Amino acid sequence: MTIPDVLLVRLVASFVAGFAIVTIVTALADRFGEGPAGFVGGIPSTGPVGLLSIGLAQSTTAAIQATTLFPLAFSVTFAFLLFYTIPERMKFQVRMPVALAIWFLASVAVAIWGPDDFALSLAVSIVVSLVVLFARSKVQTRKIERVASEFNWLRMMLRGALGGTVVVAVAILSLVSGPLVGGVFAAAPAIWSSSLYVTYRAQGIEFSRSLTKGFMQTAILTVIPYAVAARYFFSVFGIWLGTLLAYVVIAPLAYLAWRLANRKTAG
Repeated sequence: MTIPDVLLVRLVASFVAGFAIVTIVTALADRFGEGPAGFVGGIPSTGPVGLLSIGLAQSTTAAIQATTLFPLAFSVTFAFLLFYTIPERMKFQVRMPVALAIWFLASVAVAIWGPDDFALSLAVSIVVSLVVLFARSKVQTRKIERVASEFNWLRMMLRGALGGTVVVAVAILSLVSGPLVGGVFAAAPAIWSSSLYVTYRAQGIEFSRSLTKGFMQTAILTVIPYAVAARYFFSVFGIWLGTLLAYVVIAPLAYLAWRLANRKTAG
């Protein structure tokens, strides 16, 4: 497979991943509320696609190199969710751009000044993630019951297309950068921003704010462990099998995240 073919496959895979996850997250939000939706939205999806694509387009070594800053970049992405949630009274049209701007500036800082040592990146990411998760736990959101709506295929397709397009845009951004920077932007909040926009439109701002807790809980339990497992398995088993085994490793953690996401608690 030539490099142009690999890049095309990456863009298609990115669109499909974004389309599928945003469609599922928003459909679950409509049908069951924020618990299941928050869980699905936090499971590793576009990040693994990005790492896999780097490995196919460049080399296994490049994919391993991309995992160096991935945990730290992802922990910085939690700041996007935190700053989206914090303002109690703020219009979505202001809330979302501010949160994205904070994420972008922090991610650029990671790409420029982030450590080239994986162990240090991992340690800092764990500390940052726990601090942000603690801060999020102090932000109370009202328990909002979902607004019942009839299933509509066109609406689902449009939601999925939005998510896929956003993820492809991020993929293109990472394609024009090197492996390290590509690993940073593989952690971009494409799925989260798309899902929050759609749920805001369908269920209101308070409901979309409540989703961020589930996103954080699931992601901190699964995404960073996925990056650790992928880094090791890529070097031993290669890109494809390494990706599969990394998902197998995080399966028990995903189950724990599911249990947490479906607890009947507010906030």
